[in-house]
Amino acid sequence: MTLKEIERRLRALKAMGYVPTVRHGSTGVGHTFEQKMGLTETNIPIPDIGGRVEIKTTRKDSASLVTLFCFNRGVWHISQKDLIEKYGYVDDAGRKALKNTVYAGRQISQGLSLLIDDLNNKVSLIDENGTSLATWDVFVMVGKLMSKLSSVLFVIADRRFDANGEEEFLYSEAHILTTPIPRNFINAFKSGKVGIDLRMHLKETGSVRNRGTAFRIKEIDLWDLYSNIRNLGI
Repeated sequence: MTLKEIERRLRALKAMGYVPTVRHGSTGVGHTFEQKMGLTETNIPIPDIGGRVEIKTTRKDSASLVTLFCFNRGVWHISQKDLIEKYGYVDDAGRKALKNTVYAGRQISQGLSLLIDDLNNKVSLIDENGTSLATWDVFVMVGKLMSKLSSVLFVIADRRFDANGEEEFLYSEAHILTTPIPRNFINAFKSGKVGIDLRMHLKETGSVRNRGTAFRIKEIDLWDLYSNIRNLGI
């Protein structure tokens, strides 16, 4: 699909005005967009842009977080089991768990926070005593971002509710985001826009179930990470 075809479909969708959601909940804005655009994947080939482009949609007033990528291999200074045993809590299922989003500059209730090392371009998970529990290299993380989200079709929707309380969307803005900037990425950590989502618990056997350590950002802040932003002008 060419960029001109994408722009044509976007203009046609905007001309429809507000369209009813096809799914309730946070994912409704994305599923409705894909259905109305005739898309079956969350990424599409656009030769004009140079390859596959990830689709991200958001409500203009959204505070939802989007996962940029997951990465935890080789970063831990402590075993994940010991991490959960020492810093975790008992979840609603009665398991010892550690499921929290951690940011720089503020501690979660377990005493964990992120420390930014500008000199060495590192981000570390630390406890309240300053003990480093895991360390991520900024440039490795940017490499992950480039492989996952090097090019993004970022669509913003206004929303309203009809007389029955059903959500409706007007897809009013669209941008192509390319070339993530390493410095912007670490600044997003420093400003609390990017957090690290710990998603692990101990199974009955005592082994660790880790759903992947996710790097997350508010959908509406996503474009702060990119150097090239092209307004498609729909």
